Amino acid sequence: MSSKGSVRRKTVKEILQDNKLLSEEQLQQALEESKKTGEPLQSLVVRLNMLSRVDLLRTLSQEWGVKAVNLDEIEIDPETVKAIPEAAARRHRAVPFVKEENILFVAMSDPRDFFVIEDIQLRTNFEVQPYLALPEDINKVLDKAYGLASSVKLDQIIGILKEDSAEELTLQKEELKVDVTEVDATAPEVERLVNAIILGALQQKASDIHIEPFEKNLIVRYRIDGSLREAPFQVPFSFRNAVIAKLKIMTEQMDITERRRPQDGRIQVMAKGNPVEFRVNVVPTVFGESCVMRVLDRASVRVDMDKMGFLTDTMEKFKNSLTKPYGLILVCGPTGSGKSTTLYAALNSINSPDTKILTAENPVEYNLAGIIQVNVVQDIGFDFAAALRSFLRQDPDVIMVGEIRDKETAQIAMEAAMTGHLVFSTIHTNDAPSAVARLHEMGIPSFLISSSIECILAQRLIRRVCPECRQKVELSAEYLDFFHKYNIDTSKAVFYRGRGCDTCSGTGYKGRAGIHELMTMDDQLRSLILKEIAAGPVRELARRNGMRTLLEDGLVKVTMGITSVEEILASAQ
Repeated sequence: MSSKGSVRRKTVKEILQDNKLLSEEQLQQALEESKKTGEPLQSLVVRLNMLSRVDLLRTLSQEWGVKAVNLDEIEIDPETVKAIPEAAARRHRAVPFVKEENILFVAMSDPRDFFVIEDIQLRTNFEVQPYLALPEDINKVLDKAYGLASSVKLDQIIGILKEDSAEELTLQKEELKVDVTEVDATAPEVERLVNAIILGALQQKASDIHIEPFEKNLIVRYRIDGSLREAPFQVPFSFRNAVIAKLKIMTEQMDITERRRPQDGRIQVMAKGNPVEFRVNVVPTVFGESCVMRVLDRASVRVDMDKMGFLTDTMEKFKNSLTKPYGLILVCGPTGSGKSTTLYAALNSINSPDTKILTAENPVEYNLAGIIQVNVVQDIGFDFAAALRSFLRQDPDVIMVGEIRDKETAQIAMEAAMTGHLVFSTIHTNDAPSAVARLHEMGIPSFLISSSIECILAQRLIRRVCPECRQKVELSAEYLDFFHKYNIDTSKAVFYRGRGCDTCSGTGYKGRAGIHELMTMDDQLRSLILKEIAAGPVRELARRNGMRTLLEDGLVKVTMGITSVEEILASAQ
């Protein structure tokens, strides 16, 4: 299955056919020989004297749009060659021949292969500049640097063969030169497959990777901009145990022999110089183990308040709350609504040498300089409440507790907010007024809720209209009436909708933005909460006092051309 809209480049076979470099009889002979021996087609036609290496390289170079290099004419430093481990170099048919600052010039038998290029970048932390070379020339350089290759060529063992597109990786049973019923987790084809899964997620800027076994197939899906999409390659069912086992080995924390209990772990890789972590969770299912990996890209986390997508007046009110010396600031919303990112940005905005900040998280997702972060460990009884109690003896100015989920944690957090500390936390409710009722349901007295809370911020993440394919649209009278119902000015608005293109994989959306609902506590609200904690009356009073709901905030962002009406109605209505 190829990725939608990807440009398919010609294979060696198609190039030889289209340019009529070989007769049909010669081509058929070469294909049959290649199938028997596993030798690449471009090597065979040169070895059998069907075509000169100069003509072949020139033609492939022109067709693929890459420069060719003659490795025989270059004096190559063995240390440069060893920038890539021998096994990986032979497996990928790639060899580095020049190293300049942060660029590695790599000769490849197939410079179209995105997965190989990305794998080398991950391994070396260099930007890769691919060049075309013949496989036998690459092997000569490798043999010279490492000694002769073993009698069994790695190329003949590898079970992952490229299909027609550099953007596509398809694994099929008949392509495997090993017994597919017994695929070992340490086999090279498994390592390359796991790399392909991870690199595909990084390339598409996915937030999660889902590896899911079903009765007759193994499905890989990526969550991109909040929506799940199938990965542009297929995985043989026989690989299901080996892939999960390989991921367990990479975490260095999981028990590879345990398949009956859920397990958690972490994997860290370098991607173009940036550390990327994966929070890995494995659960047993009826058809095998299912794995979900949360991508934690520290380079991409937005810790700047001004880039969080707040409307100007909402930002001013929220920043004003952050300057208070004490009080409880709550961020609420469902899982995946960006609560943690908002809290990190808020903490970063008040982080200074004269402020002691402590956080209790489960787990710590991103490291912030100058802030003391603590992982809570439920299994040993070190939960949020225990962390909070110990924090109060650490002389903090600001405390962040990952989540308020029980009465004990809520009570300690509120008491800390009453005794001179600024406390941040999250709570799972759909909107800001509902957080008050949720706290009361936990058993927190109304007077404590009323006096300790400074503000409550509810948020969602909505998809942005793709900037590459967006086009102006006229809204129907029904939609326009909807804006007028909420008193939103549309006189200067320009409405957009994504047409669908390669950049956004045909969805019409690319990237995400936040919509916010900020309920700032004032004397009227505090008085009301002492008598009435139901979400309805609290919401009505907050709106009269200037609170903009999630829906209204989203509609304003529609008038700004950020998103579409349909997206807001689906996310916030």
